[in-house]
Amino acid sequence: MMGANFENMDGIFRKQLRDYQQAAPESVWNSIEESLDQHTKVKRIAFYKVAAAIAAFALLASTFLYFANNEKELENSTRITEQAVSEKVNKEIPNADEVKDNSTKNAIQVNEADEQSTKEVIADADIPKVEAEAEWSKGFLVENDKTKEITSLAKLEEVNVILVNSQVQQEIIDTRKQKIKALLNTLPSIYDDSYALNIVNEEKAKPDASKWIMGGEFSPLYSYRNITSTSGAYSEDYYNSTEKPVMTYSGGLNLQYKAIDRLTIQAGVYYTTMGQSLDYMSVYANANYNIVDDQYKDRFVNTYAIENSTGDFVVKSEYVFVDNKAARVENLSSSKGEADLTDPVYSNVNAQLEQKYQYVEVPFLLRYKVIDRVLDVNILGGFGANFLVGNDVLMKYGGTTEVIGTVNGLNPVNYTGTIGFGIEYPVMKRINIHLEPSFRYYLNEMNSNSTVESHPYSIGIFTGINYSF
Repeated sequence: MMGANFENMDGIFRKQLRDYQQAAPESVWNSIEESLDQHTKVKRIAFYKVAAAIAAFALLASTFLYFANNEKELENSTRITEQAVSEKVNKEIPNADEVKDNSTKNAIQVNEADEQSTKEVIADADIPKVEAEAEWSKGFLVENDKTKEITSLAKLEEVNVILVNSQVQQEIIDTRKQKIKALLNTLPSIYDDSYALNIVNEEKAKPDASKWIMGGEFSPLYSYRNITSTSGAYSEDYYNSTEKPVMTYSGGLNLQYKAIDRLTIQAGVYYTTMGQSLDYMSVYANANYNIVDDQYKDRFVNTYAIENSTGDFVVKSEYVFVDNKAARVENLSSSKGEADLTDPVYSNVNAQLEQKYQYVEVPFLLRYKVIDRVLDVNILGGFGANFLVGNDVLMKYGGTTEVIGTVNGLNPVNYTGTIGFGIEYPVMKRINIHLEPSFRYYLNEMNSNSTVESHPYSIGIFTGINYSF
């Protein structure tokens, strides 16, 4: 140091003090820990030892500079030193407030879950940073006063002690934050897939207050019959070759009750039509009927008995009915003579004969939900009673439909069995739409007086809407 160039002393200080740091001895931290556990004032004996060492070093350096430099050089060096130390203080004291010794005790007593108390501890500072820096600068700017220089070194000691206390307080706050963060990490996340799935399952497990469901549905039907035995002149194969299925329809209202979680009991009222068509039948119009006087028209009206798998029906008409495949048609007015179909007065009207039966159906079904998700899948089955309310034989030609007779001997009540499955989807909170393919089969024969045991059946895809209440 004796051979140092005092002309560049400010550069030497700037280089030596730029990254200057002084670590606290281990005993200081041990003292702090003991004071935190016992909730007593922090013992500062270890800090004074460190401060005394720093003060001695600073005193020797200041004295040396005082006698070596002139007043102007001392002032410039002091200003540069002040800036370096100020930057160091700003870096190591991030809260911009100095904390008294009793702030450490207050911070220990703060409840870890009380954020407001934390703010009060941080705010409990009586010495602003600006004031500390002013005192620091003031100590180094005093000229020709060795006593005040020593006072400035004491201020440095105070700043270092306050800095340590501030770091302790920051560690207390950080520890508190770490505990809160650890607690939050133990809580389930609403963005976790498994947690969200558990919420959905818990909601589904809750008892549903909506036990009753009312709905309506409609479906076109593929309608035909199944022949189990015959005892007449014609075989089962013959009827199957001369008759065809037809498209009919069914629709109605139902009421459901949720008996258990997945099982529903359903009852309702439906209007259902069944039927079949008669193939290989020709119908001819008689032109004489239209040209004679009304008093003679009855001579051109004949009565016919037509046999089919569901029973016989009788037709009284001016039209002539001819079976092109067998002798299903019997002319009960043969005394009037047989029609000569080669005569130009007879013309084929290309008509189709169809049997149509109307029923009021009261089904009792059990519906079980095999898949309970957003899109539900049900299986269903049950029985129903069908009450005959309509029995017509229709003749359709040229866009016209005409009722020409009724089938004899039909049972007034029939019983059906139903099986199917359904897909259900919610469109609103209490409103669902569904699609249900189902198969209905008549358990008893349709006509007890017929020589043919015929069981009608239908296949439909019911669509509808349900309301829960």
